[in-house]
Amino acid sequence: MIGVDELFPAKGRLWCHLMCDDYSPEGLAELHQFARRLGAPERAFHDPQRGQPRPHYDLTPELREKALAMGANPLSQADLIAYLKRGRERRKEALGE
Repeated sequence: MIGVDELFPAKGRLWCHLMCDDYSPEGLAELHQFARRLGAPERAFHDPQRGQPRPHYDLTPELREKALAMGANPLSQADLIAYLKRGRERRKEALGE
């Protein structure tokens, strides 16, 4: 599932994260497909590989509203944590770790 978290201030403006709850190759393909349909620039994608993965796109408030209108789930802080846990678990399962 695709979701967006709450807006937060950073670098002098408001941002949020577009993410999925499945970090397997299939889940990430779904995230990228949604981001393309949304019009998010490729440079907005971040995929930290060290430590705990948390692939996501940084979105402006305008793109957040568009993502919600396209069916992304609004994520509370608790939802965000659950998404991260599920995403990491599904990645491990897909990679046989």
